[in-house]
Amino acid sequence: MNLFFYISIYFLFLFSLVGFGTLIKSCCFKKEDINFGYIGIFGILFLSIFAYLINFFSPISLTITSLTLVIGVTLFVIFLKKNYKNLKQDYILFFSLFIILIPFILAAKNHDDFPYYHFAYINIITNVENFFGLGNFNHGFRTPSSIFYLSSFLNLPGTNYNLIHISSVYFLGFVNFIFIKKIIINFKLKKNFYIILLSILSLALINIFFYRMAEHGTDRSAQIIILLLFMESIELLNKKNLDWELLKKIKILITLAVSLKAFYLIYIFLFLPILIFQKKKFFFIFKIISTRVFYICFSFFLILVTINFMNTGCFVYPLKISCNENFIWSISASEVSYMNEWYQLWSKAGASPGYSVDNRSVYISNFNWLGNWINKYFFNKVSDYILGLLFLILIISGTFFNSKLTFKSFFKKEIILLYFILLLFFIEWLYNHPALRYGGYHLIALLLFIPVAIILDFKVKFNKKLYFKVKTVLAIIFIIFLSRNIYRIDKEIKLYNYDILHNASYNDEFKNFDILNRILMVKKCNNNLCAKDSIKVDSIKFKDVFYKEKKPV
Repeated sequence: MNLFFYISIYFLFLFSLVGFGTLIKSCCFKKEDINFGYIGIFGILFLSIFAYLINFFSPISLTITSLTLVIGVTLFVIFLKKNYKNLKQDYILFFSLFIILIPFILAAKNHDDFPYYHFAYINIITNVENFFGLGNFNHGFRTPSSIFYLSSFLNLPGTNYNLIHISSVYFLGFVNFIFIKKIIINFKLKKNFYIILLSILSLALINIFFYRMAEHGTDRSAQIIILLLFMESIELLNKKNLDWELLKKIKILITLAVSLKAFYLIYIFLFLPILIFQKKKFFFIFKIISTRVFYICFSFFLILVTINFMNTGCFVYPLKISCNENFIWSISASEVSYMNEWYQLWSKAGASPGYSVDNRSVYISNFNWLGNWINKYFFNKVSDYILGLLFLILIISGTFFNSKLTFKSFFKKEIILLYFILLLFFIEWLYNHPALRYGGYHLIALLLFIPVAIILDFKVKFNKKLYFKVKTVLAIIFIIFLSRNIYRIDKEIKLYNYDILHNASYNDEFKNFDILNRILMVKKCNNNLCAKDSIKVDSIKFKDVFYKEKKPV
């Protein structure tokens, strides 16, 4: 696929996401509250839900993806005509930002898990409707992510599967836009300098530290969303009056994070500091659950739980208490326990592709793993990351430091409670799954960013000098982003013979059709001709059920 066509589809899908996002925007938010970043996130939510619903009855075929793209772009054009005059500057910023992100999507190599199960899962949902027991074919299928369903719409005529890996760029781009708009808006209002600083630090993190698409997978998109989630929570708690529109956005951000990785369900506790400081708590709860956004988010949550159950027999895999092994397709309780132990073992440096400790259950219990984790993972993975963050903070603090500091806002009780909850999240991460990809990146960053931004929230003069500093820092962030990606692309051209002009997609070796072929074969031969395959097929009314053959005792 040549570079021009590659980039054209990249922008068409971008327009489609914004187009579908306008549907949620128009039904659930005020007309004057227009932010392209959030409209894009609403579009991700809409298409993700749509994909889950379609796949329950039908594969997400080329016809469906083509029609979806056309409808989405049409909605975008309609929105463009209505709002162009009032939002011209926002359009320019929006397009400029996604032009800057083009090098991000040019990669010869994908995430390590892409050939293992990312591609295979997308390949399945674009060829067959959802069925029971998908988790029996691959461990990765037991923890599906909404990004797979979103990516299925990038399987288009003329592209096939060559663009299904780029979905993470839209999470990055929309959140980038939101952070930049926060900086612009608060500079115009000449207040909330802590928001400007937090936005700058967050932009630096997601563009300098997360600059490679091949490292994103499903994990970093979720962590990028959670960075924004904490930013909005802090801003909400610092407002004198409760901002219901912002609260609705927080619901959507939590829902998206959970859909990307189920264990982020814990972030629902971010509502706690908001609830505690409400005088009319029952009214607050009633108003939260009586909005259209809540119905949309709750419906999506039910869909996610249903798909997890259909895949594994568990509502939240590998949480054993949520599993029922009595269904024919269910993952056995012993295997659920084994995999739960394995995930902990892996994250606690007790296992690698060619290594595993003895006495696994003893190793992962309490803090028996800590010494080995420090030697094999903290040094130099976590330590290098922390040093990079400290260097970033030193540069930003030095740029915006003023001797007239004020600590008043730092001791606001709402923010202290939020920070305490952040510490609890960190402790939970450290105790259960202390790998950076499993939620560590954003937790460590926020623990450092929030105090620095609030402490430096001095009585600043919003003058031309400060404006120049902010623009310079932002320019440097994106120059570093571009430089690192251009260097990476040049390296991949030499290493992988990456023909960026004539075949801008990733290497063909990252396509895994084997599992779909196996599913189709098991379904076709109806068990009798597949005696050698451990997986069999049956049916429950209108759904196929794939299950592992029970071995005789």
